[in-house]
Amino acid sequence: MLAAVLGVPALLAGVWYWSSRQNGGGNLRRGATGGMLGVVDEVFRPETHQAVQIQKIQHELPAPAPAPKPKS
Repeated sequence: MLAAVLGVPALLAGVWYWSSRQNGGGNLRRGATGGMLGVVDEVFRPETHQAVQIQKIQHELPAPAPAPKPKS
């Protein structure tokens, strides 16, 4: 029983470490691992979760229109 209680957090930490190494050190998260870590971030690191949500929203926003050229 003790092995199961201690093994689950160790397994999650191992998956998180492996996933972060596979992403090349960036903040990009992929697939099911990103969803799993998103829940962990929401509970234990709410600032990080909020920053990821803001980045997703900003990524979906259209680019601003170019400024008009000044008349000469």
